[in-house]
Amino acid sequence: MNPMIKPDVVSPVVLGGSIVAFPCTLYLVPATVANWPAPGWLIATTVIFLVISALLVLRWVFKVRRARRWKDNAKRLWQELADVKRTSATTTEVTVLSVEEVQPTGAWVTITWNQFGYRQPAWIEGAGGTYWPGSVLLITPDPNQVHIGQPWPPTYRIAESDCRAVAPAGGYGDG
Repeated sequence: MNPMIKPDVVSPVVLGGSIVAFPCTLYLVPATVANWPAPGWLIATTVIFLVISALLVLRWVFKVRRARRWKDNAKRLWQELADVKRTSATTTEVTVLSVEEVQPTGAWVTITWNQFGYRQPAWIEGAGGTYWPGSVLLITPDPNQVHIGQPWPPTYRIAESDCRAVAPAGGYGDG
């Protein structure tokens, strides 16, 4: 699972199951109590819907907590990125659009330069597998690769020492 992509709270299966199970449970429990001693089929149906509803409630709680943890972590990462940006000399943000190949020494990726909207292939050095699609990297641009008034290099190389911070693109501005 990509930690840079915000997890969904609502899924079609959980939503559809809730729409069916919760009203049925709300109807069957009082009907069973009102008709006590109730027929076996009514008791069995009520128990089945109670179990299904309890499982759905647990699933909703799990999904909401996971989304809340992700949001809190994204907020923390963006705060760290902003702090590093304030204290570092020259930095810029690039977003990892896709990861083509992961190797032990780094990864081949496609990035976009957020400030310029320029898309290009790149090699991210070190910690192979740590950068996910949707990661926003705060980097120190390499003056040997980027020159004012000169064309962009065909492939940009991001040294491990040039990566200052990372945060999820989907978490930007979440408050």
